[in-house]
Formats: sequence, C-alpha cells, structure tokens
Amino acid sequence: MKSLQLKLLFIFLVCLFGNQNLFSKKLEDVQFGKILKEIRISGARVTDRDIITRELASRVGEPYTKKSAEKDFARLDNLDIFSKLEIHPVEEQDGIVLNIDVREITPYLPFFTWEVTDENGFAGGPGLQSVNFLGRDVFVTGLARFGGATNFGLFIQDPWIAGNHLSYTLEVNQRDRANDLDDFNEISTEIDLRISSYLGEHGRIGGGFSFLSIKSDSAGLLLADDNRDNLPTFSFFMGYDNRDLWSNPHRGGWNEIELSKGGGFLGADNDYWALNVDIRRYIPLIDRHTLALFSLLTLRTGDVGDEISPVEDFHIGGTNSVRGWEVGSRGGGKNQFVSTAEYRVTVVKPRLLNLFVLSLDVGLELAAFGDLGIVWNDNDPFDTDNFIGGYGFGLRFLVPFVNQFRIDFAFGEPGESIRLHLGAFTKPVAQRFRIR
Repeated sequence: MKSLQLKLLFIFLVCLFGNQNLFSKKLEDVQFGKILKEIRISGARVTDRDIITRELASRVGEPYTKKSAEKDFARLDNLDIFSKLEIHPVEEQDGIVLNIDVREITPYLPFFTWEVTDENGFAGGPGLQSVNFLGRDVFVTGLARFGGATNFGLFIQDPWIAGNHLSYTLEVNQRDRANDLDDFNEISTEIDLRISSYLGEHGRIGGGFSFLSIKSDSAGLLLADDNRDNLPTFSFFMGYDNRDLWSNPHRGGWNEIELSKGGGFLGADNDYWALNVDIRRYIPLIDRHTLALFSLLTLRTGDVGDEISPVEDFHIGGTNSVRGWEVGSRGGGKNQFVSTAEYRVTVVKPRLLNLFVLSLDVGLELAAFGDLGIVWNDNDPFDTDNFIGGYGFGLRFLVPFVNQFRIDFAFGEPGESIRLHLGAFTKPVAQRFRIR
C-alpha cells in the first residue's frame, strides 16, 4: 500500500518539474531596447492607478523589452477586472511612452446567483458582487440561495495587501441541505481562510485555516455523540505557477503541494494528517488548441469513522470528479486520486460584450475530455481494478467571476446512456470543493 502511494507521488513530482512548452509564441521586435519615459493610462474610471502600475514589469527609466512587454499584458489580464485591455508602446523623443487603454468590468453588480450540484440540484437567489471593490482589485461576493439547498455565503479576496503579493481569501458559508452522500440532513457552518505570498515570480507559499461545524439530524452518523462534529484544519502549502494567463491558460502550469493537520487539538472531533498534490498543466498545440492535464492526489492518516469524520471522506462520480457516472458512484474512502485530460479549442476568444450598463468579456470553447478516478482506504487498498473512468465532450463558456460555465455530455457508467453535467468554475478548481 505505502509503496504504491510513494510511486504515485514520485510520478506526480516528475510531472511537476518536467518541461511542458512545445511551442513558443512569437512577438515582433518593435521599439524594444529604448528607455521607457512615461506610462499613460486611459479608461480607468474606478481602478486606482497604482493597482495597474504595480503589476507592470516595465519600469519608467529602464529599457522596454520584449520580456517585460509579455509580462505586462499577462499580469494586467490576470487582474480579471478589465473587459478590454490594449497596450500600445509609441516612440516619442527617442524614448518609449506606454499607452494602456482599458475598459473595466462593471465593478458593482447585483445579480441572480445560482448553482446546480449533483446532490441537491438547483438553488438560486439574490447576490451582490464587486470584482473591483473600492477600485483596489478586491473581489467581494455576498449571496443567498434557496431551492435544492439553502446557502448564505460571503467571499472576499485581496490579491495584494503588501510585500511580494501577500494576499488572502476568506470564505464563509452557512448551509442547510440534504447530504445525500452521507444520508442525513445537514446544517453546517464553514470558514476558510487562506494567506499566501509569492516566492520570486512563479513560486507560491502560504498557509490556511478552515473550520467546519456540521450537525446531523440522525444519530450515530458523525464522530461526536451530540451529532455535531467540529472539524478544524491547519494547512501549509507551496506551489509553482507559470501559466501565461489565469482566466484561460494556453501554456504553463499551476502546481501545489499541501500538508494539513485536521483537528487533534482544542477539543476537535477529527485527528489526522493529509497530503494534497494538485497538478494542472496547459500544453499549447497550435493556435487556439490546448491540451489541459489535471491530477489530484490526497493521502491521509487515520480511519473514516474514527479520526476522520464521515463528512470528510471522498466520493467520486459526477460533474466535478469523474463525469459519465452518477454522483457518489464510489465513496467512503479517505484517499483519492482524480485525473483528467481535456482537449480544448477556443472558438470565440474572450471579447467585449456591452449589455445595458454591463461591460463583460465572454468567450466560448469546445472540449473533449476523459476522466479517471479512485477512492480507497487502508483496509480496501489501492487497486487499479477499482478505477472508474468516463469520457465525453462539452462547451466552455468563458465568463467573468467563475472563469468557466461548463456543459458536458459524458459516457462511462456501464448500462447507462449519455449523462448531462452542468458546472461552474474550472474542473480542477471545483474538484477541490467539499460539495462537488
């Protein structure tokens, strides 16, 4: 058992540090090498000037280079607050003036928020969102959803407080829903705080604290005798991110290794160690064609029902794990491995859409994919015969706020016909959610 886990980890580490660039994008050598004299910004009605200039690799008084030009566009695009972004260097008096022309995504937006999960179906309700709170690139969302589940949520993300991109994300959720995978009705409160910083340009380091308090309406299903489990977790992570773009990557990768401690202190009901290895790679093939590879491995100590709460075990099958299978087709495992290969073709690159007072950038991709996954315990060891797999095709609507809205048609489960899957966020992001 341990040797198989170590072999899997070794394979992941080889992928993590291996070379992935097949082709390089050409950039014409125009006006490079001359001194940058001035930066002019137009179109920013809400965004503070320093939010834009702090992202630039190009500096006034230094030579304007091809490398800095490429970084400028990628970094400003990664802010995800502009529906239009154009950068024009022009020669003036034997130097370069950098003209940056932007159009901002609507910074404050009341909206109808909704979600569809395999367990609870549709839920929707009012929300208020700001992608650029106070003009500081701070993302804030408050929401209330009703229907298949009741959910009140708050999400705040500040990508750069100080230092080298010192940032934090805070998410708070109150839920009342049917937990079909564990067969009870749950009332839960979740708090998730994550703080991180850059290490150089591509390295990432940080830590987090999460707390889940979950109550069951049925006795004997959780760890605690009072039918309420209190489950704190501390984590430390390191990663490497060299994607060309965050919103719709074409090359590069996002990789993270996380070590966490669940409970074992302050009267917690859980007590285990966990290791997450999350690898996401984007390989450019030809223009608009990308091969995306995602792998997630989680290994934990302890046993489900003793040190690990039943609500912390893993189930696979469904929109955000292995498509083509019913949600929870395989479950009850403390360890998981989920891997995806996806071939994407960008049909419509993100472009400006003006709708009444809204200014958004939207795009469209076609995708063909294959998923593979397994969950297991020490007493039900890792066995390749226990893998399940699915394959299919779908659409990717590239939109602000969630990056992707996915519509997938998949095959996989024996004896079943094609399955329809609807999902928000990219799959590697969504497969890390507790409710997926």
